[in-house]
Amino acid sequence: MRPTRPMRGLSQAQKDHFNEFGYLVIEDVVDEETLQSIEREYEGIVDKLAPALVDEGKLSQSYSELPFKERYIAIMDELDEMYDLYQHLDISLPLLSPLPPTSTMNSGPAVFSLLRHPAILDIAESIVGSEIFCNPVQHARIKPPAKAMTGGYSDSNLTKTPWHQDQGVINDEADETTMLTVWVAITDATVENGCMICIPGSHTGELTMHCPAHTKTNEIAIPNSLIAEENAVPMPVKRGGVVLLHQLTEHSALENHSDSIRWSFDLRYHAVGAATGRSVFPGFIARSEADPDSELKTAEAWGQLWQETKDRLVAKPEFIFNTRWDGVAADQLCA
Repeated sequence: MRPTRPMRGLSQAQKDHFNEFGYLVIEDVVDEETLQSIEREYEGIVDKLAPALVDEGKLSQSYSELPFKERYIAIMDELDEMYDLYQHLDISLPLLSPLPPTSTMNSGPAVFSLLRHPAILDIAESIVGSEIFCNPVQHARIKPPAKAMTGGYSDSNLTKTPWHQDQGVINDEADETTMLTVWVAITDATVENGCMICIPGSHTGELTMHCPAHTKTNEIAIPNSLIAEENAVPMPVKRGGVVLLHQLTEHSALENHSDSIRWSFDLRYHAVGAATGRSVFPGFIARSEADPDSELKTAEAWGQLWQETKDRLVAKPEFIFNTRWDGVAADQLCA
């Protein structure tokens, strides 16, 4: 057992706001050292990858003279296939079945430190308790300016995120799981550059119907006709701040109309032992008061979990991520 420590995390007023409205914006959560470490890690990935893309004939130049933000925009604008770069930057394997042997992701130490950041875990503890599991539904979102994207990408990792509930995009095995989404801002998130928006209080209702993944956007999403957009509120947050979401809160993200990137991470936490909703991917124990030795403490161990998962899925002919909404495929709202 760890020594008793004072309770940190959310104040009662913050808990009350989250419980009433289904969201909460908190500034100054992640320290500058952690943010800069993440930026260096991503700069290193692009430094290695860009010359390889040039050698493969997928990129005309490596844009090495540009700072990371401008370099990312230039590369993404030129690539015919966004995942030639983006999948190296995401913190999850792609949702593809069968999984290509070339699939990759970032499991570096800076991102792993973010997943286990003490201030984030303190916040999660306020909602899910002291036995905290880091859910494998997690992503990096680095969105270029819309005006710079001439390739016609419609993926929410790069453009506007469609309306959805986080519970709606995972399997129903996790419907009884209290799951907290922690959305971390690496750059300022503003209305101009595509911050998130939500429908306050929507978490008090039932799960809203979503259209299945084989719609034209290839993403699970709530039809716009079912969203009371007149009630939507933006959730801007500065660099290092976070946005908390209940798993049933209806939310989206605006398009980036600024001149630079909008960078964030989606992280999710719930109690140890609860269903993850995506059991095909690996999560880990991030904090345990009862058994500290059970915590995963190194990026190497985290990366090994994902490598073992990749090896298993590549060898498996076919697997299913989510069938929850297959029955509504013919619904006219999804046409």
